Amino acid sequence: MLNEDRLLAVARYLEGDMEPQERQDFETLLQEDAELREMQASYKDIHQTLKMKIAPTVEDLQLQSTLSALNEQYFKASSAEGEDHPLPKPADEVKVAKVVSMKPYLKWATIAAVLIIGLFVWAPWSSGLYNQYSFSKQMSVAERGADQQNPMAKAAALYNKGDYAEARKILQQEYMMSPQNPLLAYYFAITLIETGQEYEARTVLINLHNGESVFKYDAAFYVALSFVKQDDKEQAVAWLLKIPTENVNYEKAQSLIQKLK
Repeated sequence: MLNEDRLLAVARYLEGDMEPQERQDFETLLQEDAELREMQASYKDIHQTLKMKIAPTVEDLQLQSTLSALNEQYFKASSAEGEDHPLPKPADEVKVAKVVSMKPYLKWATIAAVLIIGLFVWAPWSSGLYNQYSFSKQMSVAERGADQQNPMAKAAALYNKGDYAEARKILQQEYMMSPQNPLLAYYFAITLIETGQEYEARTVLINLHNGESVFKYDAAFYVALSFVKQDDKEQAVAWLLKIPTENVNYEKAQSLIQKLK
């Protein structure tokens, strides 16, 4: 279930409708909350997609119809308030104040509706392809005996059960101490993608691709997947084309390219 308050906050932040202190607080929260960053990215993508539409599809027309209904529901009463009315009696003052204070909320409720509907219209496409073509779903490390306190072993256990946020915390600390370790860099980058930090992940993966480790082309594939997750088809295809025919991921890369066209 999507959290309406968080969606409204994303919309207000990106549309410049926050006071300085509220904006600062939101940016602090944004740094700590991967889900919130993903909502922000989705809002930007959907906002841009809606602006770029020329020939509306059935989904676009349905979205337009829904937003029209929301506008009528929320703003019809507000428009009526602009008509001439006698001055309110003292007993009515509280009621009038409440109506006025709701206007900004209703404005952003409509904008958030774009995000809510857009997430169902567009997001399943990108997340579906990412999940379909993601292949490093298990992390294997050479453990030192049965030492479960080894940080890499702990990170692998968290990664393998899908707790990417906690695995990332451990892998980030290890990566800072050993940035040249290709296995560490590779799995750290994937946890970044899984927690909505695609840009940061690409910095690590491109470094890895520029080297000569066994992860060179796996890294290229995951750079492409990071762009798929952000619905950037052009960049995704560009990175998939870097994978040579003799590589084990070549056929998978070609298949994904066809899906992106």
